[in-house]
Order: sequence, then C-alpha cells, then structure tokens
Amino acid sequence: MFGIAGETAFDVRFNLFGIPIRIHPVFWISAAMMRWNPERLDLVVLGVICVFVTVLIHELGHALVLRHYGWPSEIVLYFLGGYATATRLSTWRQIWSLAAGPLAGLSFSAIVYGVMILLLKSSPATFEDFPALNYVFFMLLFSGIIVNVMNLIPTLPLDGGQIMATLVTHYGVRGRQASELVLKISIGAAGGVALWCAYCSNSGADVLPSIFYSFLPAPHAGILARLQPDPQFLMIFFGILCAQSVINYNQFKAW
Repeated sequence: MFGIAGETAFDVRFNLFGIPIRIHPVFWISAAMMRWNPERLDLVVLGVICVFVTVLIHELGHALVLRHYGWPSEIVLYFLGGYATATRLSTWRQIWSLAAGPLAGLSFSAIVYGVMILLLKSSPATFEDFPALNYVFFMLLFSGIIVNVMNLIPTLPLDGGQIMATLVTHYGVRGRQASELVLKISIGAAGGVALWCAYCSNSGADVLPSIFYSFLPAPHAGILARLQPDPQFLMIFFGILCAQSVINYNQFKAW
C-alpha cells in the first residue's frame, strides 16, 4: 500500500493458482504490530495468520482479474497490506480489476460469517469452549469486512482512490485539471475520515454508527457491532494519506 517493496533475502515466495507471491518481512512485522499483545502471543500469531489470509485473498482478486484480461501479475505482501503488480487497462477493465480485490475480500467474509452463524446455531457452546476460535472468526471478519470497506474510500493510493481517479480521468475534466481534481477529492476524503475518527476518539462514539447494522435482526446486529476499528489508528492512517495527497497537490501546483 505504501510504495514498492524491494526484494530481500528473507522474502517468502510461493505460487498460488499460477500467480507468483512474494511476502516481504515488513508484512509480518506490521501485521504483528497491528495485533500486538505481549500477554497473549498465541493470539498475536493467530491474528497475523488471519491478516495474511484476508490480505492474500484481497490481492488474489486483483491478480486473477488481471490474468483473465491477459496480463501477468505478481502479488507482493508488504507494509499494512500488499499489492498486485498491474498494467494500464481500458477504463472499465481497470475499474473491475481494482474493485475485484475488495469484492473478493467481502465475498470471503460472507462465507466466514455464514460458517460462524451455522456454528452458533448448531453448537452455541463452541465459542465459549474454544475462545481462540472466537478470536479467529472475529479477526477474519474484521480484516475481511472493515479493511475492505475502508479500502473503497476514494483517497489515494487505496483501491477506492484509484477507481475514483480512473472515473475522473475518463468521464470528467481532462489533462492537468483531472489530476488536480483527483488530488482534491483524495485530500477531502482522507481528511474527512481522519477528522471523524478524531471525533470518535475524543467522544467515545463508534467509528461505524449503528445505522449501518441496527436494522439487522439479532444476532447479526450484535456481531457486526463488535467490528469497530480503532479510531486513533484510523485517524493517524488517513491523516498520513491526507498529508501525502496534500504534498502531491502542492508539488503538482508548483510544476
């Protein structure tokens, strides 16, 4: 998500569905930092595995669509996520290849959620008897739903930002005006999310308001209500994205 990952001697490499995959050591470090708990290292390991699975499925969505269109792609897992190497496609193929990652992640989350509901109905005591299993399902749902939804926010370099840039370039203004508009939207979207998360951090409000899940019957509303991201982390994360877009905008205007 942040830059291109250079190759190291500690990279893990393998192929999946004919797609080469490379895992940079920074991925493991950043995933462990996200779920760090020095008193429960077993949960840290489980959390890293869950992050790995959901990020890999997300990037497979991108890579498989690119391969469908005849372009080879390599998946690289890096800091706080990863990327699938790509090329420039026609407008709607480009949009589909960008949207395929979040769609793959959300589809996987739907499967995980279905399995969880079946377990709750068939054997309600399972999650009480095996707390680690409860944590695994929570992490898979959190990484699969929250991360993929956040990734659709129209700010660069997220998938949502790249989709927005593709649409603006194709259907909106042309030339320098298009690039300027893309950066303005990116700044506004990232800044808006950062400010909202700052408010949530200070007020104790949920980052995802109940309007998104309160209409669902129990136990669905209760399960989704637990999937609240850390407002301070998102405030910093989207603040950085906003700052990057501001820097790029100022450089663009200076040119």
